[in-house]
Amino acid sequence: MQFPDVSDTHITFVYGDDVWIMPKSGGIANRLSSPEGAESFPRFSPDGKMIAYTANYQGNDDVYVIDINGGIPKRLTYHGMPDRVLGWSPDGKSVLFASSRESGRQRYSQFYTISITDGTPTKLPVPYGEYASFSSDGQKIAYTDRTRVHRNWKRYVWTSRAQWCWQNNNPAHHFGCSTCCAGPCVV
Repeated sequence: MQFPDVSDTHITFVYGDDVWIMPKSGGIANRLSSPEGAESFPRFSPDGKMIAYTANYQGNDDVYVIDINGGIPKRLTYHGMPDRVLGWSPDGKSVLFASSRESGRQRYSQFYTISITDGTPTKLPVPYGEYASFSSDGQKIAYTDRTRVHRNWKRYVWTSRAQWCWQNNNPAHHFGCSTCCAGPCVV
């Protein structure tokens, strides 16, 4: 079991490269998706009615959404570089994802949102980033600019990287740091 996420009523996770869902109160888990290809990073929409996830169905990791009751997944991204689902915008109208599509370096990702209705990606004004989450009002974002997750040589001893936080999508407005970006920021 990998990549769990919890809504008010359900739990989703990946097992056997498929997205599964089960009631939060307990019970039987049901496979939500079963197309050929690996799936990862399922994340509930704020209202808990949809799940966004990353899937490799046609040779590339792309962003998909699916209703929690099942159905045909809707593909949102079509770029040649891998896209990794991170979460949702607080209003539930867009999916937040990371991709190296425009970073100039395949190792470094940047953040994007993509509408679940028209599928137009919008790049966020953050230089580089791997994992992120919006504040509940959507005016702030907490993120890490580097990660050691999924590295194939994980036999290291290292301290964690500090999070960077932006307010109103403006890098000049740092918050929660004792000195500018000297320590972890708190949302």
